[in-house]
Amino acid sequence: MGGISISIHERQEPESGSLLAPELLSRISRLEMVARQVMDGYVQGMHRSAHLGFATDFAQHREYTPGDDLKRIDWRVYAKVDRFYIRQYEVSTNLRAHLLVDTSGSMAYRGADDAMSKYRYAQFTAACLAYLLLHQQDACGLITLDEKIQDFIPARSTASHLITLTRALEARSCGVEGNLSRTLHEVADRLKQRSMVILLSDLLEPADAVISALHHLRHRRHEVLVLQILAHDEIVFPFRKWTLFKSMEASDHSLRLDPAVVRRRYLDAIAGHRRAIETTCSDLRISYRLMDTRHSVDRALTAYLSTRLRERGI
Repeated sequence: MGGISISIHERQEPESGSLLAPELLSRISRLEMVARQVMDGYVQGMHRSAHLGFATDFAQHREYTPGDDLKRIDWRVYAKVDRFYIRQYEVSTNLRAHLLVDTSGSMAYRGADDAMSKYRYAQFTAACLAYLLLHQQDACGLITLDEKIQDFIPARSTASHLITLTRALEARSCGVEGNLSRTLHEVADRLKQRSMVILLSDLLEPADAVISALHHLRHRRHEVLVLQILAHDEIVFPFRKWTLFKSMEASDHSLRLDPAVVRRRYLDAIAGHRRAIETTCSDLRISYRLMDTRHSVDRALTAYLSTRLRERGI
């Protein structure tokens, strides 16, 4: 990012609380209807199946054959042509979504006044989205990634799948050097079926590399949502005194700096990085949202989903 390191000293305080804590689920329950409207509206027509069955959209007639359900006979057609025909309908499949959670070392950073690290924030956000998707009987999968794919859990729509997803999130820690863009290319190659891809990451690597990976996902015809999760410190750079900045991905990389000297360069670099990604997302029709870890997960999701609702005029 313009030659300026954005890694900052690490905080070690533990972060407690279940990803499925009842108090959190009670707060996000009000999101269910909004989420359903947004998700349904956002992917309307995306998952139209080529199969014919009993669903809502009429497709064609075919001649009756023994064994067909008599309830499906079109009696109006019979009255006209004196032959039995069956009405067939096009099946609309449920939404299929994949949550991509960045587990690279930079995600472990926790701001001085933040309740949780970026990774813990991503975990809670992913768990909430999984809960909403599965509660409305859509399929949800999980992919955790850093320099490579760590977990690849296929999308399922059963209620019990939520436990599988949250256990995988809880079990996966972060701390190694990441290569998000390269791994996203691998994800794009592995996801064979068109789906919704929801990326939760700080996106802290060269913008050109991230943009290339987003192009690849869109080329595969996936709908992409990008939730860029940053600590408040990383957004406003509040440091005033000499500070030791330590890389969270390369343990031997640290710098003691006067923040006053680098502050303007850093803020220009992070703003330019975000602007490049936002512009690309707009051009590719990718939904983008910056999430500040100082804001609660449920309120951030409410604001985001409500914005999507208004944008689509639903």
